[in-house]
Amino acid sequence: MNINNEMIKNYLQQRSDLPEEFYTLFGSMDQERVLLFSLIDLDAELKFCQRWLILTDKRLLLIEQGQDKINCLHEYERALVKKVLEVKSLGLTTLQFLGGGNGPFFFEVQFTHRQKAMMEKMRFAIEESVFKMEMSAAETYQSTILKPILEARNNLADENQDALVRLLHYLRPYKKEVIIGMTAALCGSFISLIPAYLSGRLIDDVVRPYQSHELTGPLASKLGLTFIIGLVGAYILREFFIWQRLKRMSIIGEKVASDLRNDLFQHIQTLGADFFSRKHSGSLISRIGSDTDRIWDFIAFGVVEVTVAIGTLIGLSVVLMARDFKLGLAMVLPLPFLLFAIYWQGERMKKLFIRAWRKWSVVTSHLSDVIPGIQVVKVFGQESREVKRFTQKNKDFTEETFAFHRTWTTFWPLLMLGVHTTTILMWGLATPRLLSPAENPEHLTAGVFVSFLLYATLMVWPLEIIGQVSRMLNRALSSAYRIFEILDTRNPMPMASAIQVPAVCLGDIEFQNVFFSYDKLRPILKNVNFQIRQGEMIGLVGTSGGGKSTITKLLARIYDPHSGIIRIDGYDLKELEPAWVKKNVGMVLQEPYLFFGTIWENITYGLPNAGELDIIAAAKAANAHDFILKLPNGYDTVVGERGHTLSGGERQRISIARAILHDPKILLLDEATSAVDTETERKIQEALDKLVVNRTTIAIAHRLSTLRKADRLMVIDNGNIVEMGTHRELVAKADGKYAELYRLQFEVEGGSLLN
Repeated sequence: MNINNEMIKNYLQQRSDLPEEFYTLFGSMDQERVLLFSLIDLDAELKFCQRWLILTDKRLLLIEQGQDKINCLHEYERALVKKVLEVKSLGLTTLQFLGGGNGPFFFEVQFTHRQKAMMEKMRFAIEESVFKMEMSAAETYQSTILKPILEARNNLADENQDALVRLLHYLRPYKKEVIIGMTAALCGSFISLIPAYLSGRLIDDVVRPYQSHELTGPLASKLGLTFIIGLVGAYILREFFIWQRLKRMSIIGEKVASDLRNDLFQHIQTLGADFFSRKHSGSLISRIGSDTDRIWDFIAFGVVEVTVAIGTLIGLSVVLMARDFKLGLAMVLPLPFLLFAIYWQGERMKKLFIRAWRKWSVVTSHLSDVIPGIQVVKVFGQESREVKRFTQKNKDFTEETFAFHRTWTTFWPLLMLGVHTTTILMWGLATPRLLSPAENPEHLTAGVFVSFLLYATLMVWPLEIIGQVSRMLNRALSSAYRIFEILDTRNPMPMASAIQVPAVCLGDIEFQNVFFSYDKLRPILKNVNFQIRQGEMIGLVGTSGGGKSTITKLLARIYDPHSGIIRIDGYDLKELEPAWVKKNVGMVLQEPYLFFGTIWENITYGLPNAGELDIIAAAKAANAHDFILKLPNGYDTVVGERGHTLSGGERQRISIARAILHDPKILLLDEATSAVDTETERKIQEALDKLVVNRTTIAIAHRLSTLRKADRLMVIDNGNIVEMGTHRELVAKADGKYAELYRLQFEVEGGSLLN
């Protein structure tokens, strides 16, 4: 049984594949192929059941396993089922299968939300007439139902030690400092036991003998001074070791947190675009910032404090039983029960902390949404609405924090009551022995009892520390789960075993039988084939959603195709070194992104060490130099976040200057002149005309006028290249897709199209 089967069985308590005998219904693969299937876990009376909805390339079936045979409850030719109607209810969903238009009602199924994601894929495949799947039916089913479990698995990990051990591995580079800090901590804890011992000896060996005239005044004073000097030395040594511990461990904690932040940010840079489409930026910021701070707190203080506390408890237990075995045993026996209570409480607190930090991620995600879009909020007058939304999310988080504060504040007094009960028990056992005659073998001296009282006070401190560290540990582990969840995420685009690094890039491009889907169900590109010669400019046109931008994303290797090959200069794109691809493939996006900083820094982003003359030349080529000089500080003018202090056209021209300076051999232009006025479009187009010289260029545009210098045009429709040729060739096809687009824009723009 593989790991997916085990996880589905353990977490979902359902099968990971169709029963083997079901496959006999469909014959060989040549006869009928199973495309998708899903468990239907509710019957018509809304009782739990195990039925299977199966979609093949020929039929739609609802099947259940009977006692001695397979029962086919519904079976219809796939061509008859045209529409799937969804009816939502509390706790369940119903899908009704219908014919086309107002066609007949065939049947309906009910299922819990656990099956909803898979049923959504079934619904889409039926309505969109999907007859080819990238994965097998079992693989699609398993990956779909396991997706939410895999995403939450790190947050719900049962083995705390996994995250804790991984966290402690970050201490390895600082082994020497850790050893010194831990040694200092343990020395300090053991030295803290000395004052109580010396105090008892001072009473029994100095005070009592002097009071009974067994010692003279001068001798008693001399002995008393010796004990006091010993106390002073113990306290000085203890504070020295505490200083060493705090100094070293706090610095180590900062170093570990810094290493975690570096590893996390570096790893995030390696992840694919699909990861960022699933994760909110606010959540990622929270993990890099807040979560690493909580881990610093634990590493700097928690690790050492709990070590010191455990060492102190062990030392106390040994000293107490050595001083008086019976009385010491009475104080030591309750310790395991108190420690177990702290552990049990920690397990409860862990779940509450995880819930609270999830709510906190929602708060930070809301902030990262609203603050960058504050202009939109103000334009539409939605300030009060956003305040209300934030207040509700903040309230939800606060209520979660109340839950663990209530739990903690209820438990802590009870724990301390248990500690004080131990002290009272000690008094109860010690009092008769204190009052017994001195010659009684069970007699307890006042000095020993004072030592026990002081040790009882010392015992409260390590228990408090372990309790506090337990809460700190749960905070740190909940943060560690969130961090390791990111670090354990792998880029779905693996590196090839043999990396190719060509000496130069010529700019030849080839797509061969390329298929691509963002969700592995809805095909975006379908068997795309074309070749582009070096230096050629190709225009991509077509309706929105046809797959134009996807072609550029695949060429820039933001995504990998699910099947087929993309080649640059004859090399498989997957085998080329990523850095080589980024250097030789440049993009100018529809919405240019500028970082907070100076214009100079934004232009040189792709080439930080560029010379001043090259930077100015790039700005001039992009028609940006003149407007930059008119700004208060010229090239040193600081643009706001995302460049919001500049107009859209100005941002675009800086983006083009950045691309010109980068000097890629292959250039991808994605709607670079959309959403700007005519004059700005003219300036941007002039800059683009300079940019595309001696480069292989793929330009996407809805305005056909921006493609007037394209060597060839490709018309993309529904994931296919439906037409290819020059403007004149395509316009000549009166019933063609391009001619239709041309006529529509000609009417809108009053004859100003390509001439």
